[in-house]
Amino acid sequence: MNNLEVIILTKGSLKEAVAENKFWGDSYEPPFSLNKAKWMLENTRADNEDVFAVLGYEKHTIIAFVSLMPDFIKKGKGNLKKIFWSQRWWIANNYMNTVLPTYIKSNSLTEAKNQIIVRFLGDDTKAYYEKQPFTLFSERMRYVIVFNLDHKILISKKSGLKKVKTLLRFLDKTSKKITFLINSYKSKKRTKKISYRFISNINNKDWAFIENFCVTDIVPKTQKYIDWQISNNQYHVITEGEVRPKYKCLLESVSNKIHNLSFMVEKEGETIGFISGLVKGGRFVLRYFLANQDDFNHCIDALMANLIKSECTLLQTENTVLAERLKNRYLIVYADSKKLLSLVHNDLDMNFQDTILNDGDGNFL
Repeated sequence: MNNLEVIILTKGSLKEAVAENKFWGDSYEPPFSLNKAKWMLENTRADNEDVFAVLGYEKHTIIAFVSLMPDFIKKGKGNLKKIFWSQRWWIANNYMNTVLPTYIKSNSLTEAKNQIIVRFLGDDTKAYYEKQPFTLFSERMRYVIVFNLDHKILISKKSGLKKVKTLLRFLDKTSKKITFLINSYKSKKRTKKISYRFISNINNKDWAFIENFCVTDIVPKTQKYIDWQISNNQYHVITEGEVRPKYKCLLESVSNKIHNLSFMVEKEGETIGFISGLVKGGRFVLRYFLANQDDFNHCIDALMANLIKSECTLLQTENTVLAERLKNRYLIVYADSKKLLSLVHNDLDMNFQDTILNDGDGNFL
């Protein structure tokens, strides 16, 4: 670690990096794709001096990375406060047991003036945060619902199953066909009077519906903000015949199947729901599921129909009601849940008691 170079990446310096192609040429390894960088620069809640990341390099090879996302939260009486979502804290394996992790993290706190919210406390970072002036303020569940016998998940849980990998792949494909066939029949039957309007931008009518569900969110939502959040400009989709970029990055956003799927659900000419999430391979990570209680099941059926159409075999959501109802309405192979803990730095002088983070709060994928 004799040649450690620490780069504080602000919005202003990221603009310069993009203009110079600093991280996406043959020099520095990139922390994220060029598409993701350009999308980050479109964040209107970030000022030029706001930090996006703290990077550690050794001979231009990335060995440490803390990502931050500037945002606003509601302070009360119509006031807003600038905060930074702590998104990712990564250290190369060779440096895990050195002072580097703490050094890089401390730099990120300083650059953000300790105005930090940790959306998800990972198991591998608990020990650090327990010794720091952070306070737990939100508990919720993350649900992972699987619609096939996913051989990769099985092998990750029990490495000995690698010996029967071929058999597991066969069972994987067979189980997918069965669940998709049954769930497709159910969803088609239940969505005869439902239509979808796929969107990349939210119009005024859409916003009039969405806005009602965002009133109590800790993050103030606007039409422009959600447009940016769900924008597909942040991903690089590899088209047929295209040469994949030479670089690899920690925040993966380059793939032959990666995009935000966003659509309005309509019934008899009326909007009854808004659904948006990230499709990445066979995974669907839900970001928004907004529906009135009377139309909630109709929107679950709409979600299922589009999961099948997108050939997604795994759904990730933090919406408890949605997860439980979906498991009761459709055939699944496996479901798991995990408690998510969120932390706030004690220097962020606000009352976070009884504050709950919703799916769309600080969710940047």
